[in-house]
Amino acid sequence: MMSQISKRLPGLPVLLPLFLVWAGCSYDHGVDPVPTRITGDIIFSGPTPPDHVREASVVVVKKIPPDNLLNDLIISDPLTFDPQKLPGVDDTVHYELVANPGTYAAAGVLWRKKGQPWDIANILSLYIDLQKLAFIEIVVTAEQPIAKVDMIADWTLARRDAIMSGNIKFKNGWRQDTDFFVLGLYSTIPPQEKGEEYVIPFLSGGAAFKLIFQSTPVKSIPYSIEVNSEVGSGIDKGKYKFITLFWKGKNPSLADIRPIGFYNCQSDPLQPRGATAPASSIDFEVDFLKLPDGVKNYKKISKDCP
Repeated sequence: MMSQISKRLPGLPVLLPLFLVWAGCSYDHGVDPVPTRITGDIIFSGPTPPDHVREASVVVVKKIPPDNLLNDLIISDPLTFDPQKLPGVDDTVHYELVANPGTYAAAGVLWRKKGQPWDIANILSLYIDLQKLAFIEIVVTAEQPIAKVDMIADWTLARRDAIMSGNIKFKNGWRQDTDFFVLGLYSTIPPQEKGEEYVIPFLSGGAAFKLIFQSTPVKSIPYSIEVNSEVGSGIDKGKYKFITLFWKGKNPSLADIRPIGFYNCQSDPLQPRGATAPASSIDFEVDFLKLPDGVKNYKKISKDCP
């Protein structure tokens, strides 16, 4: 079912690198009133916003990726969210964006950490169709000058208090049509039947991701990613049970994103190996021979390596 209100999404493989160019830029709304616009409500849910959050804004992009920042990218003024919002109490903030008539490819909500530039991994929400794993287009016309886009933004997704790091090694060549990679860390082991099963854990803060822009051949890539050490509970608190690398080709379809390797047990390569945050030396191999289908076989049970 297509949701007209975006689900909670911290960061997930369906986000293309359209937000990379956002860091440090601004948008001039001009002084003359324009009748066409995108407007709606951002419903901030979840816990109290973390103290390290500096600001949050709505971003709308006309093309993926944008050709021109001034023409294809619209950024809202900082959203006036309540920094003292009580856990479990929704905080609704209205926004309006001047938007020329046209079709806009994607929209989302990002947050920025104090003392740091904007980071594309800091996603609070995306306006997407979860069944199709696709952005919902936004259409503004002279006949319908106001497009309403509501999104739910969960502050759980802004928790970042631990570092996971390691090295990813590549084997069996390199795909020349490589566009970028996505490193995903999951607090549960997702099923393999449907692509959305990789996405759903992001909706509740049970996963973290990092975009890795590497289109030219390399033998390995070191990584470091900020994660939430409070995921899970009991003996599994802070544990990420499934750590994988997704590959994205130059095909514009989001369905082109596929896992090509994961952190596994040395004694059983089909068994995912977990790690508790913070952690370092989380090294693993990925295999280009897994394409075009991606990783299809791994054990769904959750247990420690023998």
